Amino acid sequence: MKKIFCMTLALIFTLALSACGKTDSPAPAVSGNAPSDTPVVSVPAPGGQPGQSPSSCTFDHALFGGKLQSCAYAGNGTLLVLADKLYLYDTGTSSVLATAEAPLRDFEAQAIDGGYVLSGMDDSGMMAYIYDSSLSLNKEISVNELLQGDFVVSETGGVAASTDGKKLAFTAMGGLYLYDLESGSLTTLLDMAQNAGTASISISMLDGAAFAQDNSHIVFYGSGNSIPAVDGEEGFSIHGSIAMDGSGLKLTKPSDYDMEEMQSSVGRLFFPQTFTQADGTLLWVDRATGSANTLSFSASGEGKDGVYGSEQGNYVATAVLGSDLTVRVYDVASGELVATEVIENSDPTYFYRIPRIYLLDGTKTAVVVLGGSIDELDTLVSVFEF
Repeated sequence: MKKIFCMTLALIFTLALSACGKTDSPAPAVSGNAPSDTPVVSVPAPGGQPGQSPSSCTFDHALFGGKLQSCAYAGNGTLLVLADKLYLYDTGTSSVLATAEAPLRDFEAQAIDGGYVLSGMDDSGMMAYIYDSSLSLNKEISVNELLQGDFVVSETGGVAASTDGKKLAFTAMGGLYLYDLESGSLTTLLDMAQNAGTASISISMLDGAAFAQDNSHIVFYGSGNSIPAVDGEEGFSIHGSIAMDGSGLKLTKPSDYDMEEMQSSVGRLFFPQTFTQADGTLLWVDRATGSANTLSFSASGEGKDGVYGSEQGNYVATAVLGSDLTVRVYDVASGELVATEVIENSDPTYFYRIPRIYLLDGTKTAVVVLGGSIDELDTLVSVFEF
């Protein structure tokens, strides 16, 4: 969504891994509030001890220093963990594989062949950092400087990386750009000054992009207007795709669906709705074929408190905030609700902001981070299997 540990006090980071004796059970039915047989995970107050649950493993919090702010998928069950510095953390072996100085307070990360691309805003605008697999910095790019007069305004999705690590795509105020990292050449794929669009839809804003169809196309989303203009019609959300040579532009207007952001996973692209318009559905696009589909949640308003795609794209979690946090996990292919978890804490401040949730497909493990963006609170982490 647009947009998962203060270590001075005791913090226990509990991961449920396949080696811990995972058991399968039917997902409980959900309607409104969680039923009484829904499992409840009590997040310890700072300095407290976590409740023990079957098939859970406990980590030493000394693996990370400072306050944990967020994580990002790094591929194959690893996570990039942002705390006092940047950690590459292996959830399978419970070990830190590499560290580096954190380039940004908040960032997006994309795994590429042989490394990672991190992107985010600093005081000078959008930046992109290219690391190898040991978190050694290979290249630093000031995107707005590269665009020479144009600039990226979207903090999420504004920079996309091809999986082979050879190209970047930028969605900026003036259009969609393709940057070749090997040659240093910059190509304009969509030029807003030239009224980019199709015969029926003009593009008014580009908000994010991702490579798809084996890096042969770029999928993007943003806003558009009808051609010819319709009396009383305001701009609407669009998603589309274009080939790497600028041909084959396709635009789609989802009916009554206002997209908030685009989340990239290995296999799918997810387009959560703006929280004020959330109606319990989620639009997603298959990265291999480009086909669009819809996933329906259990409740009509579900999704307004956060939607979170898994690393591989096989699962999606939703957050439902109140006096506690209810997390529901869905199988994307079948649409089935596979798990419901309620997370409680005596301090309601942890539930004033949306959490960050990370789903690891291989071990079917959810990592829920609470309070990472609240400086006054120690970050709390809860982990459960689905």
